[in-house]
Amino acid sequence: MRNGQDYTPEEQAALIEEARRAGMDVPTLPSNSKMMKNFFKAVVRHIGDGMKKVELTEYQRRLDVCNDCSLRLKNRCTHESCGCFIDKKAWWASEDCPLSKWPEVEKAS
Repeated sequence: MRNGQDYTPEEQAALIEEARRAGMDVPTLPSNSKMMKNFFKAVVRHIGDGMKKVELTEYQRRLDVCNDCSLRLKNRCTHESCGCFIDKKAWWASEDCPLSKWPEVEKAS
């Protein structure tokens, strides 16, 4: 980020390409259509689960796991079966880390 502002999509693409040429492993998000499909499935599971959320302590543990994950790109998970906004998905009791890294769920009412 520059002076608190995000890079433009074109600048991001150029930086990613430069990093890849330098041999760096750069995570990328799934395609928009794949992310929409993944999100739709998550919403269906969330509604089917009664829209339950996890306790605050569980939410914080989930975020701690994601903060150390190599698949994290800003606030997004780059796993092919995900692409989620981590701070949103971590609240939903019906959801899990695509790598099964989250601890057992403690559901809130």
